[in-house]
Amino acid sequence: MADKDDWVEELGKAHIKQQGVADFLGISKSQMTTLVNKMIIAEGKGATALDMKRWQTALDYVELKQAEVLKKKKLQEV
Repeated sequence: MADKDDWVEELGKAHIKQQGVADFLGISKSQMTTLVNKMIIAEGKGATALDMKRWQTALDYVELKQAEVLKKKKLQEV
């Protein structure tokens, strides 16, 4: 992900907010903000193994939610 705008765009495609991802991961809003900053702005530099795992889980969750939105959209078109 190039920047925070891309992250926000991906969340929008999934119809979720960053807080929803934090809730899914079981972390606080501030921890989620820190994670996003570490992984996007700092490009993963200084990220711990736990940060990397959480970030991958967050990306997988967003992807799953995007797929659900697309599936729902296709069902509504029929």
